[in-house]
Amino acid sequence: MPTPTISVVMAVYRPHPRHFPEAVASVLAQTFRDFEFVIVEDPSETSAAELLAPFQDERIRLIANTERTGLIAQRNRTLSEARAEWVAFLDADDCMEPTRLAKQWEYLQSHPEVDVLGSQLSIIDGDGRSVGARSYPKSGANILRSFRRFNAIAQPAALARKAAMLASNGYSFEFPAEDYDLWSRMALAGAKFANHPESLTRYRIGGASKGERLRNTIRLTREVKRRYWRGSMNTGDRLRYWGEACLLGLPAGCVEWLFRRMTYESQQ
Repeated sequence: MPTPTISVVMAVYRPHPRHFPEAVASVLAQTFRDFEFVIVEDPSETSAAELLAPFQDERIRLIANTERTGLIAQRNRTLSEARAEWVAFLDADDCMEPTRLAKQWEYLQSHPEVDVLGSQLSIIDGDGRSVGARSYPKSGANILRSFRRFNAIAQPAALARKAAMLASNGYSFEFPAEDYDLWSRMALAGAKFANHPESLTRYRIGGASKGERLRNTIRLTREVKRRYWRGSMNTGDRLRYWGEACLLGLPAGCVEWLFRRMTYESQQ
C-alpha cells in the first residue's frame, strides 16, 4: 500500500454515539484525499467498531487496545502507527471543515520551514450549533511569545511533522495539557510553528467531556508555564499566571463563565 501524504489520527475512549460518527464523517469528507485515518481505541461499553460499521472506507485503520492504556499512551500509539510524514489531529467529538487538510497542505507548500501548523477555531455546542470562535496568533514569532501565556496551537486543528514530534519524545505530560507540554518542548528545541488564518476545525464545548476538566486544565497549564516559560515571562505574562491561580479559588461555575468570556468570541 502506498505511503499516504497525511495520517489523520484520533484517540477514542467511550465514543459518543452521535459526536464520534460526525467527527469520522468530517474526516472522510475532506477534499484532500491522500490520507490514512488511524484510530486508536481503548475498550469501553460501546465500541468504535460498531459506530464505524456504516463507514466503508479503506483509509480507516482501527487499532483496538485489549485493555485501558490511557489517553497519553493512545496518542503516542497513534504517532507510532502513523505511516505518513505529516500527522493531522482531531478529537473524537470535534469536526474538520471539508477543506481543512487541503488548505493546510497548501500552506505548508509555501512555508516549508513550519513543523506544526494549527488554525483558528469555530466553537460549536453539543448539538453542533455555532456559538463562537477562538482566534490564535498566526506568525511563528507571535506564537512563541504567546506560549508564555497560553497554548497557542489548538491540537484538534494541528497538522504536524511526525519526526519533529518524535524528536521531542512525543507526549509525556498529563491530560488535558499534554499538547501544550509537547509544543513547549518542541519550541524550545527549535521547532517552527504557525496558524492558518482561517477557521478549519469545529471545536465542541459543553458536556462532561470538556466542561468538567476546566479547573484541572488551568492547574496543568500553569505547571507547563512554570516548567518551560516562567524564566522568560514579562510583567503581563506573570500577571496572567497569578491571575489563573486566583481563578482556581473561585466556584467551578464562575471559573467556567470567566474562562469562556476571556477565551471565546461570541457569535451573538
